[in-house]
Amino acid sequence: MLKKGQLKSLKDIILKKCDEYQDKIAFLEKNKDTKEFENITYKKLQEDVIALSTALSIKYNLLDEKIAIIGENSYNWYMSYMAITTGTGIVVPLDKELPENEIKNLVDRSKAKCIIYSNKKKDVIDNLKDKLPKDTLYISMNNKPYEGELCLNDIIEEGKKLIEGGEKWYYNQVIDPNEFRVLIFTSGTTSTSKGVMLCHRNIISNLDGATDILRVDTDDRFFSVLPMHHIYEMIVTCMYAIANGSSVAICEGLKYISKDIRAVSPTVLVCVPLLVEHVCKRISKTLEETKKQKLVSTLVQVTNGLNKFGINLKRKVFAEIHKSLGGRLKYILVSAAPIEKSLIEQIEGYGYTVFQGYGLTETASIVTGTREETRKAGTVGQPCNCEVKIDLEEGQEEGEILVKGNNVMLGYYEDKKSTDEVIVDGWFHTGDLGHFDNDNNLVITGRCKNVIVTNNGKKIFPEELENEINKIDMVKESMVYGEGEGTNMSVCAIVTLDEEDIKAFYGDVRPDDKTIKEKIWEGIKKVNNKMVPYKAIKNLKIRAKDFEKTTTLKIKRFLKSNRLEN
Repeated sequence: MLKKGQLKSLKDIILKKCDEYQDKIAFLEKNKDTKEFENITYKKLQEDVIALSTALSIKYNLLDEKIAIIGENSYNWYMSYMAITTGTGIVVPLDKELPENEIKNLVDRSKAKCIIYSNKKKDVIDNLKDKLPKDTLYISMNNKPYEGELCLNDIIEEGKKLIEGGEKWYYNQVIDPNEFRVLIFTSGTTSTSKGVMLCHRNIISNLDGATDILRVDTDDRFFSVLPMHHIYEMIVTCMYAIANGSSVAICEGLKYISKDIRAVSPTVLVCVPLLVEHVCKRISKTLEETKKQKLVSTLVQVTNGLNKFGINLKRKVFAEIHKSLGGRLKYILVSAAPIEKSLIEQIEGYGYTVFQGYGLTETASIVTGTREETRKAGTVGQPCNCEVKIDLEEGQEEGEILVKGNNVMLGYYEDKKSTDEVIVDGWFHTGDLGHFDNDNNLVITGRCKNVIVTNNGKKIFPEELENEINKIDMVKESMVYGEGEGTNMSVCAIVTLDEEDIKAFYGDVRPDDKTIKEKIWEGIKKVNNKMVPYKAIKNLKIRAKDFEKTTTLKIKRFLKSNRLEN
């Protein structure tokens, strides 16, 4: 099990942790030919990383260069990331969902000399070859490359031959923990994307901080479902698992979650609130169909009572629910967006332990996290290996969250002005609003840039209203924003529809959207009755398409297209 201070750099994961656990399973990945999950050992991970890093640096002259990675989650994705950051140069993880022009833009901005890509991105990369510098190197993750393609497997074999010939470059190179090694472009939910510069010190600080939240060992298995280009998934799922001798099972994609989770039986799920909402909704629907809601509700109350006396029967009592999630799942880590207290209470009622966390790309993913013994629904826990304070204005109970510590980024890439705006006297200004409760747990209340300010200076936090709207029957998701200006400004809600809920409500004959809108408006009126008058929603729109989101499933609030109706 990882202990604080054990790792001086990410290279220690490859040279020390992979030695310690060499015969154990590091990754499980589905073979595309056999359709079965195959095991990849720590020994293979170590050999592949060292060989790839050696070949990229010595044979392909990429030492200290920037190398982009794009593609779906895979062992090759993680292995490439570690080979670059622990030896060769600076890794530039790219979102596989980006359009072609934006991929080109970020490759240009980063000045990447090489792109490592999955087979599914081959056509996009081929289209870009004439638009990028001629000396750009292209490497396929595909184990069966097309003619003329350079592939990872071949480069790894070249690296192994160099090592067999006596090359000790990787072992001899010393990593400076403060050196720029990771360049991540933010998702741009509130503005154009910025390049966040991270170093080994940032990441190691968070791995140390994670030991305060989650204790795992070689029997644990993490389920990788969030995109690896996101620092939260890379550190909390992949790096933390490998640093602890645990294994990582790679999900094939969102539509395969249910199937894959049953096949690999993970103990730890790192996810965003939307996934927990989906799980809870499916469980509730099954209970409703089998008419077991009252029975299960009673059993939750009884087992909750027994828990207070140290008697935990939840896994036995709710065995069928646990079986649907692989049978071994214990811990669910939720971050990236606020999660409803009622959802936490529901999923914990079935016997799972939910940890909430808070962090940003600029803090290498972790700022706070709940502890198993003191976790409290509705909060995101206590600081992890860093300092956190609230910038309070006089008379205010909440303010901007500020962070100081080894987790804070080096700065924004080639953007000193923006860096100086957010890092002042060592404190990173997050742009998020919150306060500490009486137990020193951080409570997130909103995002500075999301705040709606009325003409008389009153502040409205959209998240507060959205949490209530999302509970209304037939609403799938909602977004609240201010429409108009000055005295003409009003609070508007736009929602997407849950077609399964509509069918359950009306049967096979679906009413028109006008009827559905009127029914949802009844729910909006009830929400308004709970709020002070200036927060009242005055306008409701129905949207046919899902909202455009980032890959961590946050709605891109400031896209005009997200405010359009049918």
